[in-house]
Amino acid sequence: MRSQTWKSCLGALCLLAAGTANAAKISFSEKGFIDIGGLVQAQYRIEQDAAGSGKDPSNDFLFRRARIILSGQFNDNIGFLVDTDVSYANGPGTVPNTPAAGAGGAAPTATGVFNAIYLLDAVATYKVSKEFTLDAGLMLLPSMNHNGLTSGSKYASVNNFTQYFSPNSQRGTRDVGIEIRGLLLDDRLYYRLGVFNGVQSRASLPAVPPVPPATVGTAAQPGINPGDAPRFAGTLRFNIAGKEDGYAFCQVCFAKSPIVSVGVGADFQANAFRGTAFTGPSVSHTTGMGSWTTGNADVFADIPFSDDLELSVDVAVAKIWAGDDTPQSGLAIQGLVSLRFGVIGPYAQVEYFDSATTYVGKGNTAGNLTTYRGGISWYVYQHVYKISAEIAFQNREQAGNTIDGTAIPANHWVGTLQFQAGF
Repeated sequence: MRSQTWKSCLGALCLLAAGTANAAKISFSEKGFIDIGGLVQAQYRIEQDAAGSGKDPSNDFLFRRARIILSGQFNDNIGFLVDTDVSYANGPGTVPNTPAAGAGGAAPTATGVFNAIYLLDAVATYKVSKEFTLDAGLMLLPSMNHNGLTSGSKYASVNNFTQYFSPNSQRGTRDVGIEIRGLLLDDRLYYRLGVFNGVQSRASLPAVPPVPPATVGTAAQPGINPGDAPRFAGTLRFNIAGKEDGYAFCQVCFAKSPIVSVGVGADFQANAFRGTAFTGPSVSHTTGMGSWTTGNADVFADIPFSDDLELSVDVAVAKIWAGDDTPQSGLAIQGLVSLRFGVIGPYAQVEYFDSATTYVGKGNTAGNLTTYRGGISWYVYQHVYKISAEIAFQNREQAGNTIDGTAIPANHWVGTLQFQAGF
């Protein structure tokens, strides 16, 4: 894709959403074209004690991402993006309680084979000006921090920060809806606001399930979001140096000048969640139906000291309100630093979640969690072809202990070797 095409492609929707370069371009008018691209991230992953024996490391070959990307524009105002990704379904021998090979069992299915292609993004865009662009369709949720809005091909690391949403309200950090975005105040303020489908309920899937015949006389358990309220999400970013105004951002940008910004965001879904607060061994109480709110704040900086020396820093804080004392409520602090020397980029990343739960043990094994990651990326040709290696270690609250007769999962490590090709 030529540089003049990038500038006309609806605020870099086509380039940044795909996260690729040199896509195949089909022009059908003076300003109309379609770009065809792809992204493959193939991994070898080794995980402590994850083999069938329970005491040997697992060895898996799988896809992290496998995308077919179509983007383009009719003219300077009308554009689109459609891309796919791969998911791994639950097959025989891949998950607990699913029979594998053996007497009366099904043949096991390898994780690298039992997968499916699904629609990841499908966005129709109308750009009035740089101050106002309208997006509609299946898209990234705008409430996420800079890390969550970064293109999957342009990370310094193998794994992006964890993002926090109400259950059953999104697909791969996306949701269907309508948003507006643009740059204001001499390109200093970037806004992105939208309303989305959120947690689904409808008459054919009743919010209050009927009482089964076997339990006549007992109260039905109410569902969630009986009025089918939508989700509201948005972000504001202040560009201190440079600017990012596209559909997706970069983390290692190979830029000629610094990009520095701070942002805040929020995601709100009414009647989205019924929480359980644990106070002792198998002792709990429900919090009732309530809203789920996530608030985000972050700082991002990509500073090129020269063509061969680039510093990337990404720090984020998230507060999750999902009922008092529930394991899902809490505070997340996440950070990454990467320093690229030519084609080699070592990095370190940490993610900490301080759960609001007051008890970890029998009935609830989810508590505080810290994940440490360290690795190195070899930018063979920037992000077009890249090889990354990472080691990660989890530190879980009460890990390896037995509390009130319940064993808490032990801490463990995961190693990943990833090969990326995108065009």
